[in-house]
Amino acid sequence: MSSLHLTTDSDKPAEVEGLARLYSMTHCPFAHRIRLILTLKDVPHDIVNINLKNKPDWYFEINPKGTVPSYIDTNGEIITDSLLIANYLDEKYPEPALYNEETKNRDLELLDNYTKIAIIFKNCLYDEDKRQLEEIVAEIMDYLDEYEQELNIRQTPFFGGSNPGILDILMWPWVERAKALPLLYKQSAGFDKERFPMLMKWIVEMKEQPFVKENKSSYEQFAEHIETVRSGNPEYDF
Repeated sequence: MSSLHLTTDSDKPAEVEGLARLYSMTHCPFAHRIRLILTLKDVPHDIVNINLKNKPDWYFEINPKGTVPSYIDTNGEIITDSLLIANYLDEKYPEPALYNEETKNRDLELLDNYTKIAIIFKNCLYDEDKRQLEEIVAEIMDYLDEYEQELNIRQTPFFGGSNPGILDILMWPWVERAKALPLLYKQSAGFDKERFPMLMKWIVEMKEQPFVKENKSSYEQFAEHIETVRSGNPEYDF
């Protein structure tokens, strides 16, 4: 399957028998979440990338909102939200499990709280937050205190325990893209690593996971993509 992002004048790729399909966009953190899970669970699938500026007409038949990710299972079932897709895949492919029943409720609470960080990050990327970068990063660090404390309480390398779980995986795409901010703002982010020793160890451990390595995203290319979005002429294929 071509990695190029399909546009308005493209034809819908033929389905491949026996393969599920993920409609994705290379730079989208929400789609990245599902690529990680599909790799971790070794789910046979192909990937079709969508140009979100000039979307193919046929894609709206799959997802009326025109967003990614969209997942189509081999039985034809369509799911279009990253958390819903994650839960669907975890139910159908229970190994390795994404949830630890003892911490599931807290994980979902922390995941919901993480939305605040994702929104701040989005507003920075699209130049909707006019504050200085130091002020923005200070707010993000205040939110991250909760996650540092949680790892300190659990005393495990991952939020999921000895292996990455739902919270680890669904947080990761934003962590991997964080270094794009200094590139976009053309200055140091001023992130205080010493304030987050547990999270720093967590990042090191996550980077060593094979499924993370296989889906590694370039923050340099991500920053370059965002620059083109800001210019009004988004480029998806580098």
